[in-house]
Amino acid sequence: MENSAPIDRISNLPDEILCYILSFLPTKLAFTTTVLSKRWTPLFMLFTQLIKTFHLNCNSIHRNSFNLWIKTAKLHPLENLELRSTFHDIGIILCPSIFIFPTLVVLKLTKLKVVDNIFVDLPSLKTLHLIHVVFKNKDNFNKLLNECPILEDLQTYDVYYIEEQGEGVRLKTLPKLMRANIDTYDVPIKAIYNVHFLKIKMTGMSLQPKIHSYCRDFLVLQNLIHLELCYYNMDDVVKVLQNCPKLQILSVTKVFCAFLPTSVPKCISSQLRSCTINYDGSIDEIQFATYILKNAPLLRVMKITVTEPSSSCQVALKKLKSHPRISPKCELSITFT
Repeated sequence: MENSAPIDRISNLPDEILCYILSFLPTKLAFTTTVLSKRWTPLFMLFTQLIKTFHLNCNSIHRNSFNLWIKTAKLHPLENLELRSTFHDIGIILCPSIFIFPTLVVLKLTKLKVVDNIFVDLPSLKTLHLIHVVFKNKDNFNKLLNECPILEDLQTYDVYYIEEQGEGVRLKTLPKLMRANIDTYDVPIKAIYNVHFLKIKMTGMSLQPKIHSYCRDFLVLQNLIHLELCYYNMDDVVKVLQNCPKLQILSVTKVFCAFLPTSVPKCISSQLRSCTINYDGSIDEIQFATYILKNAPLLRVMKITVTEPSSSCQVALKKLKSHPRISPKCELSITFT
């Protein structure tokens, strides 16, 4: 009895019980059990069938195993996948089949590259966030969006392309899209006409001609309720608002106001309930606030968020407090960040 081989009672347990045990471990630690023996190798595969959410941050410790984790995750019906590189540069290259996930509902990628032509199968995807993501060309970006037929939530920030031109794949409309947060010019307004929430940031004064072109292409956004604009001049703001008849919530950052417009968009005169202005000390933003206070009879809240307080700022805010308001129910709120 003393010389008999020890009995591995744990490995002899049924798969269901072992998978239940693994469910109490962090995913990374559970994965390490695959090296114990042949008995444990398939258990992680079974275990991951129970996992519907998979988040992976890549650092220098496991940079080389990044795609191995993704390959393992792709074997199972995930619904939520978030991949993030923690490197300062965009250095992690993903395989082009990263967008083949038939069961995926949420996909968020941060600081990653897909340098080859992609393959897409995302029939269930509803949320797509692309932050500092590099594609081979714009064709691949458009192809990705075109193959997301029920997409509801889209966020893009600093999407780049290795090649300037592709074969000319056009972006189709996204009829199910309800929320769009766009920080580039990669998504034409015609593709997101159905949104209820829209945030657009136009960066860089050198892009002024593009801003005019983008605003000129605005369709009537019949369902838009909440709009956030950043880096716009007053003329363009008015052009955009003229195409948002049901707009009730407006937020503006960095508005450039050479002169006050003489016309008043319908949404301001008949719908607008809340307006937020991020104030950095520019007189232009105060002028825009007075324009709204003067022309929005249903306005309930005018919120001024002060980002750079100064003595001149205090004087301007004091004058704004005493400015007449067409809405008798409007409350002026000033906060300092």
